[in-house]
Amino acid sequence: VRTTFLVHTYGKHIFTCKRHCKGRTKLICGIDIESGNPPDEPRNVLCIQHGTDGHPTCSWEKGRLTYINTVYVIQ
Repeated sequence: VRTTFLVHTYGKHIFTCKRHCKGRTKLICGIDIESGNPPDEPRNVLCIQHGTDGHPTCSWEKGRLTYINTVYVIQ
């Protein structure tokens, strides 16, 4: 079985394939899809460290909303 579907909204979507036989339903397979925007490059990055042994604290503007789980790492 093969099918194509369009995802028109952002967020998490769950699609399943089920078999119906003799009044019973059985889950065959499924897929979770997250759709959204790619993250923008961070802007206005600012890091402050108090003293020589302090831990730096950083902030930045993330840009537009991605609608998907996004992790930012400063290196």
